[in-house]
Amino acid sequence: MRRHGLMHPRGAARVVALLLAIGVIAGFSSTYLVQAGVPGWLILVVTLLALLVPIVAASRGSHRNR
Repeated sequence: MRRHGLMHPRGAARVVALLLAIGVIAGFSSTYLVQAGVPGWLILVVTLLALLVPIVAASRGSHRNR
């Protein structure tokens, strides 16, 4: 039996969902993070990267189904 690890469809969906949740949480809590002393550019980069991963995964998945 072959194990797929993170590349298994269900495993990949969990990773994408986790990254999307991190991006949403960072976006909503950005004002509190800025007050805590975290640089604004770092919050923006983390949020954009976390939200970019599911978008890229969805676009690559739609290309494979063609």
